Amino acid sequence: MTATLTELNTARKSENEALRTVVAAKDETIAAKNSAIDSQAKLIENLKRKRSSVLGSLGKVIAGAAAALILVR
Repeated sequence: MTATLTELNTARKSENEALRTVVAAKDETIAAKNSAIDSQAKLIENLKRKRSSVLGSLGKVIAGAAAALILVR
């Protein structure tokens, strides 16, 4: 009887350690996912700030065309 209880206790301890390992791995995975999401959010914000307006782009094209006409003449 004592041997069986000792064996069950050892198995329980082993299972608890395995569960702790799984929980730690899950926490690391969640932290990595959150880090990736934060990086993507920062990238999106940078891209939104860098996006030029249509009128700004059109103005650059017109200025470039005017400069080219001046240089050609």
